[in-house]
Amino acid sequence: MTGQRLGLAALIVAAGLAVTVPPRPAACEELKSGTVRIGLTGTLFRDTPDALVQGLMRPFKSLMESQTGLSGELVPGIKADDLGQRLKDEKLQLAVYQGFEFAWARQKYPDLKPLMIAVNHQKYLHAYVLVRDDSAAAKLADLQGKTIDVPRRAREHCHLYLERRCQAAGKPPREFFAKVLTPLTPEEAVDEVVNGQADAAVADGCILEWYEKHKPARFARVKVIEKSEVFPATVVAHYGSALDEATLRRFREGMLSAKDNARGVQLMTLCQMTSFEPVPDDYDKLLKEIAKSYPPPEKKKGER
Repeated sequence: MTGQRLGLAALIVAAGLAVTVPPRPAACEELKSGTVRIGLTGTLFRDTPDALVQGLMRPFKSLMESQTGLSGELVPGIKADDLGQRLKDEKLQLAVYQGFEFAWARQKYPDLKPLMIAVNHQKYLHAYVLVRDDSAAAKLADLQGKTIDVPRRAREHCHLYLERRCQAAGKPPREFFAKVLTPLTPEEAVDEVVNGQADAAVADGCILEWYEKHKPARFARVKVIEKSEVFPATVVAHYGSALDEATLRRFREGMLSAKDNARGVQLMTLCQMTSFEPVPDDYDKLLKEIAKSYPPPEKKKGER
């Protein structure tokens, strides 16, 4: 896995939805006849320019069309708080949430329903804090005043985990640590820990598995000092009757079968996503647990 491919993966892994990409303006609300509009939470594209987001999405048009026979519009960059209302108002027919964002949204919109999850090897997500094997640090608190790598392509649950752990200590990450470095990819972040360029790094399970398989000698030089709770996987969600049952079933079955044909696998591999999967039996339980452990952020004054 090269750094470039991993960076692309982090941009698209949670979506993998092959649709045409319209301009981002919020005023574009009229649904074209026969088109499914899919909104994507903006946290899927942290620090990514609009033009790049749109360019990265277009190649995936053929995945949805070949798997479902449906056409669609992808609307990226929507605030997670707004996705539920747009689904309820039928301005969107489907939405892609980070799993923890969906847990928060269900508190306000209990009729939101998961249709399927998007998986990159792992259905159950964790965030890990890594240090070099000779580090004296045994827990996150031991890293106060140290240097940590938080890669720009880190998955969003890793950001949330680190932010909340530091907040529990009374400081945001940039005050808790002496320096927060932002290498491009998770692979580079682990490399910098091994090389002694950073005291620690935050990573997810996928990079740990990949690093252990492809760089075993270097992997032996790191140790995990903290592991998060289970975060629910990214989810494709719907609300009420915006789409009829036949269309929902057609979309779901088509995307679930993408892993069973060469073209689907090829397209998903480009974004480092391995499959769409049925919603796990324990998904609702995970949503409740993560919402309890990581409650929604408090609204700032003036926010609705």
